[in-house]
Amino acid sequence: MADELEKLWRRFNLTEEEDERIELGSSSTKAAREIGINCLVMKVLTQRSINFDALRKDVRMMWKPNKGILISEIEEDLFLVEFGDGRDKKKVLDMRPWNYDKQLILFQDFEGDQIPKEISLKWSPFWVQISNLPLKSKTWETGWSIGSKLGEVLDIDVPETSFQWGRYLRVRVMLDATKKLVRGKKVTIEGAESRWVSFKYERLSNFCYNCGLLNHGIKDCPEIPVKDNQVVLENLQYRAWLRGEPMKKLTKEPTNNGALVSQGVENETVRGVVEALTVAT
Repeated sequence: MADELEKLWRRFNLTEEEDERIELGSSSTKAAREIGINCLVMKVLTQRSINFDALRKDVRMMWKPNKGILISEIEEDLFLVEFGDGRDKKKVLDMRPWNYDKQLILFQDFEGDQIPKEISLKWSPFWVQISNLPLKSKTWETGWSIGSKLGEVLDIDVPETSFQWGRYLRVRVMLDATKKLVRGKKVTIEGAESRWVSFKYERLSNFCYNCGLLNHGIKDCPEIPVKDNQVVLENLQYRAWLRGEPMKKLTKEPTNNGALVSQGVENETVRGVVEALTVAT
């Protein structure tokens, strides 16, 4: 509706009264600037409509803020969250990714110059588990080299001067959530033959087992092959093995040679065959 009105008024022949400009000074935006420090713009990455009342209730229960939050719909399926305490805002951002109704929630800091309909949210941090690395390659440098090919590297679960013997290397990366999930990468180590390293994503939301996008499940995929009016589920390229079991950040006990010993905080459970073959809704 807003786009239609925009196109319509551009075709208007304005009257003299309508063409008069109204000057808005800094005093008219002062309150918004001050309150905006504790605000976030929020969107649920889904093709389906969001029940606003249910969202407000469920988000409060999920975040459990120390002080209140106020959620307003500023555009269709786009929301502004005002936190009563800046520490609650920081907690929500630090604990990303968040999922609502199994779909990823995207956030952006409040920017008062933006018009709501022009706001595009697409970034979210994830802990990525990198598997199938040789023991010698589970280092900070390896995490940086691989993680930087996915997005901005925010953290690596290994000190710069050490390495770790866990089942995988963990890297926190800011990912473009509008792109397909990356299942892995080919790497060449010290000139040897290239090998495939696979990725898992902690706290991963629903995603499409056919195309790998996060904004819909396989039932809503426009690219799903159909034969004789039946959806073809053979040779799906994405599966539940892309989900990594969340774990705490590695506790580190340096040994004499500088290696790290896990203190038993890894909690990766093996998912059964049933889940691996279940099609996401």
